[in-house]
Amino acid sequence: MYIYTFLTNFAGQVYGVIFNLHMRRENFTNQHISTIVSANLWGSAVLSLILAAIFSKINRRKLLIVSNVCVGILMILRAVIKDYSTQVFLALGSGAISSLSGLIFTVVLMGTTESKKRYFMFGSQFSVSMVANVLGNVLGGAMGDKLGYLPTLSFSALLQLFSSVALRVVPARAISSFNLRRLKLNDLQKRVLWYYILSNVLVGFGAGLFLSFSNLMFHDLFGISLSLVGLIMALAQIMTAIGSLSSGFLQRKFGAIRIILACYTSVVPLMLMLSFVRNLVIFSSLYVLRFMLMNMVNPSFTVLIFNNLPEEMVMPANGFGVLLSNSSRALAAYLYGLLVRNPNDYGKLLLLSCSFYAMNALITWRFKKKLGKLVS
Repeated sequence: MYIYTFLTNFAGQVYGVIFNLHMRRENFTNQHISTIVSANLWGSAVLSLILAAIFSKINRRKLLIVSNVCVGILMILRAVIKDYSTQVFLALGSGAISSLSGLIFTVVLMGTTESKKRYFMFGSQFSVSMVANVLGNVLGGAMGDKLGYLPTLSFSALLQLFSSVALRVVPARAISSFNLRRLKLNDLQKRVLWYYILSNVLVGFGAGLFLSFSNLMFHDLFGISLSLVGLIMALAQIMTAIGSLSSGFLQRKFGAIRIILACYTSVVPLMLMLSFVRNLVIFSSLYVLRFMLMNMVNPSFTVLIFNNLPEEMVMPANGFGVLLSNSSRALAAYLYGLLVRNPNDYGKLLLLSCSFYAMNALITWRFKKKLGKLVS
């Protein structure tokens, strides 16, 4: 499973660091690109849940392999097709199938790991993904500059296809279903679920406004090369990997909810500064630090939530979280094309993003205050 995590994250990062700029080179406008990104996120948000329900009787291994192969094929098609309407359709399908793979993968990890070992398992999987992302950013940017955009995109798609070989270790079990009418949540579980819903919406919208367009943002604001953009993003991944390794110790000492609150609160002033700073070194440093703080707590956040929900609700809750997060990101991604007409518009875009991160920090503080010390 670690091999699969590494290969898919590496392939996805190489593809992601280049794709938007590839579209720009093919004469797609910012509004076109934002609509394509938005369609990808809508696919992740809505269609993935429909597919999960339709294919719930198929065993996990088969479903992961088929979805993984489909993602690789769609990556190739998206790289070579230049028609705008077709790109929107392909982005919708790619988002749905990629998200379906992620949902099943989370269920597999939760179902094959004891409760006490989940922080380590999710944390170690996350660390592997960060290493893969670092290499993907560095090598993806360099390959794009040296070999060209299309050959590099094709290479990442083929690597995505090859990663299916590692899925032979996945247990051949069907996805667990649940009966909503029989499911009863206690007060603690209800509070956890509501916090999960609200946090996904707020963080999703805040991130969706700019995170999917980071390569365009750095290019527009500072005119730097793709290789340098890749290095900045790689540094963000390195710092996140370091932060995630230390988060396990911090979580054991202070508690997961305290660490999550500290990181979510610290992000707010960083986003505020990003809105006004236009020095490349300072801007990049703030970007890297923001990225690290928001992402290093993802494993703790995931396990904290799912450890405090009934086991049969892990799959639907995870899917609903993806629905909310990616729906918010999709709406925000569409706004990018409307708001950003020239480099000066990034200031108001980042300020708007900052307001959503601030609201997320507030609800996290309220969540912690109401629950006190959360046992997980």
